[in-house]
Amino acid sequence: MVSWISVHSTYSFLRNHLDRSVPAILARAASDVGRWLDDGRTQLSELAARPELVRAASGDPGARAAAGALFEGALRRGNAMRFSALVLRDASGAVRMRAGASAEAIGALAHAGDAPDAPALRAVGATPIAYASVRDARGQRVGTLLAAYASAALLERLAGAAGAGSGAVYLVDDRGRALAASPASGGSRFESFPAELLARGADDAAFEFRAEDGRRGIGGHRRLDPQPGRGASPGLGAAGWSVVVAQPLERAFAPVFSVVTRIFAIDLAIILLFSFLAYEITAAIVRPLEALSDGARHISRGELEVEIPDTGTHDEIGLLTRTFNDMARRLRHNRAEIEQQHGQLREQNDALQRANEVLEQLSITDGLTKLHNHRYFQESLTREIKRVSRTREPLAMLLVDIDDFKALNDRLGHAEGDALLVRIARILNESVRESDVLARYGGEEFVVLATGTDLDGAIFLAEKVRTAVAEASFGLPTAREPIRVTISIGVAEYRGDRRGFFDAADRALYRAKAAGKNCVVPAEPMPSF
Repeated sequence: MVSWISVHSTYSFLRNHLDRSVPAILARAASDVGRWLDDGRTQLSELAARPELVRAASGDPGARAAAGALFEGALRRGNAMRFSALVLRDASGAVRMRAGASAEAIGALAHAGDAPDAPALRAVGATPIAYASVRDARGQRVGTLLAAYASAALLERLAGAAGAGSGAVYLVDDRGRALAASPASGGSRFESFPAELLARGADDAAFEFRAEDGRRGIGGHRRLDPQPGRGASPGLGAAGWSVVVAQPLERAFAPVFSVVTRIFAIDLAIILLFSFLAYEITAAIVRPLEALSDGARHISRGELEVEIPDTGTHDEIGLLTRTFNDMARRLRHNRAEIEQQHGQLREQNDALQRANEVLEQLSITDGLTKLHNHRYFQESLTREIKRVSRTREPLAMLLVDIDDFKALNDRLGHAEGDALLVRIARILNESVRESDVLARYGGEEFVVLATGTDLDGAIFLAEKVRTAVAEASFGLPTAREPIRVTISIGVAEYRGDRRGFFDAADRALYRAKAAGKNCVVPAEPMPSF
């Protein structure tokens, strides 16, 4: 409450000061600047009536030197003439003469629009300009005399009208553009003013506004009107120029901001002090309860590695803390036991899975030759028949039988016969393709399922297998010399009938045996199903 009263009082004081000072400054500035501008316009009209300028505007070359002397003399008179540059234009608007040191002012005069019939004021860019018509003896306008007001003299007038602490004084055109301004503290000036400020009455109090650049300001406005008793000067009011007293809002109320800042700092220090004291008192009571609550949240999320610091007291909080820590330790112990049992179960499951994989492999593998067995061959045959039924790809079968194996087995013994089967199985496995299915069909018979292979390709593959076995030499411990072994092969191509497929290969194998063995015999052509 005290802070609000202090701030409000400071604000009210500053606002009352502005409400009193701004109208007074506006009245003084409008009167002084208006009289100064009107005097300059009157002097320009007197200069435009000089015969030398009338002849120069009419195009008389002989009058140029005399008119130039008038220009130079007028500019040397300084603030009394109030102008920094002069330009004489003929009736067509062409520049006849110019004088002045300011290139910017000269350019503004050269590009100014057509002059009105009566003396008037205009602004080209940010340069205030006065017009005066040049007329001959018959009253016909033969040219226009234009003058740029001296910025230094204009600024001096504006600075003289400014009041301490009330902001800068601006000369503003009818569109709100600042043509000139008195020096402002901090160098902060406005380039233009909004329409709502220019619409305010002359005796209004200070008014807050927002400029086009977004900055907020406070000030007042008064339009320049002809001065009473100074003769006909309608152009001054018709120009729509105004005097504005304005300053940025933050600078106008800087003392308020300073008070607010100090009060805020004091309030903040008091709040922090009491907050610290309240925190220390509350923490001594609440901290153990917060630790218990936080520990309970950790345990609810399964985070059992929590230990609450013992308060060292024998009250209810101390007893609850010690009980909570005992409970957490038991939970950690139980979890360790459960994880150990889970680990043992995982190991047992892994061992069982590996055993099942071994059993699965053994169920489709021939124990002696380590080739696929009869069961795997039947499953593969079913799978391949389904596939080729969809894709219409060829499929062939090679039925292989070792020639005279029974006699060799009886002569060499079963152990040597088994070793011979293993050797032949290895040769067959090395001779067929990776995409082919090789299996021991039973006894001394083997079968090859050649995928993507027609009858001619199967015969070629069969000859390759037969040659590999026939050229191999088998050294056995009980045989004095290496022995030679041959095989017979029956070849058939799948024609749409599973049973007929195998029977055709089997009949071809019997024909190979009958043909003298150690040969490849294709199946006889049969109708497709």
